[in-house]
Amino acid sequence: MTVDTAVGRPVSTDAPTFLTALTGGRPVLGPLPGPVRAANPEVDRLLAFLDTEVDPDALDRDGELPLSLTARLKDLGAFRLAAGADLGGLALPPYEVFRVVEAAAARSAAVGFMIGVHNGIGVGTSLLPTLPYGPLRDLIRRRTAEGMISGFAEGEPTGSGGRWPRTTATPTPDGAAYTLSGDKLFITNGPVADLLGVTVTVREPDGKRVGLAVVDTRSPGFEVRAELEYLGVRGLPNGWLRLNRVTVPRDHLVTVPDGDPRHTPRRVSAVLSARMLIQAAPALAIARNCLRWSREFTARRRIDGIPLGEYDLVQRALAANAADVRAMDAVVRWSLGAPGPDDRWFERMAARNLCTDACGRVVDRTMSLLGGEGLETARSKHRRGAPPLPLERAFRDARILRTAGGVDDLIDVQTAQAVIAHLLPLHDPTSDGPAPTLAATETFFPRNAEHLRVLHGELARFHAACRTAGTSTAGTRRQYPLLLLGRISRELFGMAAVLAAAEQDGHQRLTDLHCTAARLRLRDLWARVEASDEPDHVSVARSVLFRDRHVDALLGL
Repeated sequence: MTVDTAVGRPVSTDAPTFLTALTGGRPVLGPLPGPVRAANPEVDRLLAFLDTEVDPDALDRDGELPLSLTARLKDLGAFRLAAGADLGGLALPPYEVFRVVEAAAARSAAVGFMIGVHNGIGVGTSLLPTLPYGPLRDLIRRRTAEGMISGFAEGEPTGSGGRWPRTTATPTPDGAAYTLSGDKLFITNGPVADLLGVTVTVREPDGKRVGLAVVDTRSPGFEVRAELEYLGVRGLPNGWLRLNRVTVPRDHLVTVPDGDPRHTPRRVSAVLSARMLIQAAPALAIARNCLRWSREFTARRRIDGIPLGEYDLVQRALAANAADVRAMDAVVRWSLGAPGPDDRWFERMAARNLCTDACGRVVDRTMSLLGGEGLETARSKHRRGAPPLPLERAFRDARILRTAGGVDDLIDVQTAQAVIAHLLPLHDPTSDGPAPTLAATETFFPRNAEHLRVLHGELARFHAACRTAGTSTAGTRRQYPLLLLGRISRELFGMAAVLAAAEQDGHQRLTDLHCTAARLRLRDLWARVEASDEPDHVSVARSVLFRDRHVDALLGL
């Protein structure tokens, strides 16, 4: 596998992927891993602890995880899910790690998020596999065996993802160490971490370069300036950190020759996997909870003597929720079902927004279905004797997932850029895109066979649109066409995933529901892509930004 440093993602893989469909392969792949989590006594003990000892209402109310709870999570192996048995870990494969994080998030989004960050982007997961034998590798292995909590500190007060971090690493006079100085902001697990990966700009006599430093949070000069509180997932440890001349040994700072260690294949793969654990797992957990709550609410309610479930709009809401959960599950299983941990990079890139968007739809429908009981807090429901379903909290938690770890719109843009960068070098001017062969459809209902036929045509259409966009947006700041293509790509991927699941397990009706809704969303997206004329967004935005008096008067500003 190689990496394209311009957009920071792997660009080749030997495993069959959704991109195979875009370059001439069949649009339905398999097999997918089974949806049921394998029995594991240690995992069962962890989840039983969350069921009996964790009060998600108190976490949300107080906004703080007790230290005793964090210590118990360590003891139960929550921070060694993927670590090898030689380190006292559970050695779970990626899909099983996802299922455990999802199960934890179903009980508490904050706990699931915290576990997901460590097992997805912590130094033991993202950095250890790339390290040669030596002191840093030994340190991380030892602290992993001890059950450490880890995370990665990249965000800064000026933002994240910039070319040069503001946090600096300067060699000490004897050259044996580096001195780190700077602030990091919105760092999940930062207040409770034992080791943190920290992105820095390394200042050497011969110039500067980007590095990744591993910092022991007990080091002098490391400070948690403030613990931060999100709109949702309250109780999640998150902080504003300051490094005030923190000293790290020279061999605890990683660089790469002529490059950026943030953009190495392993690092990029770790980021994509982390998004699956940090955003997609809680999103699926919240959506499943909402489906259960909407089913329970509907089953116990009657209007004018008629069961609520007999009304057309209620049936449509329940069916749409079920179809979205089915699609999210299929997307996750496909994304994590490849033979190698670095395979199916596009699927993992697209799965984050696909899952968080679908979760938002499910929560919104459930809020409407439950009416006033959806808008009401769990505390208020409890006071009047109603089932205290925490739907208001789920609404806040779901919205955070679309922003934490990267704003959803920008991730759609990056997804389109990644697909275009993958397709353009493979473009054959004599080809019209994917080959005109279809997968076997004898096991599909007629409607799903039609969805598969439409999907194949949409893949060819998308292939052509990417070629055009690769030329028209090169070197420009035009993000909107890329945003639309990113959204189209994930809708196509979602259709492919549910069709793959139907091909494997034979379930047809949920597949038809999802594909029908996806095709309606695609119709709108394509209309926007192909629109020949648009309103003047630029002039209006500039009028608002620069305080045009006439516009301010019209808007009452």
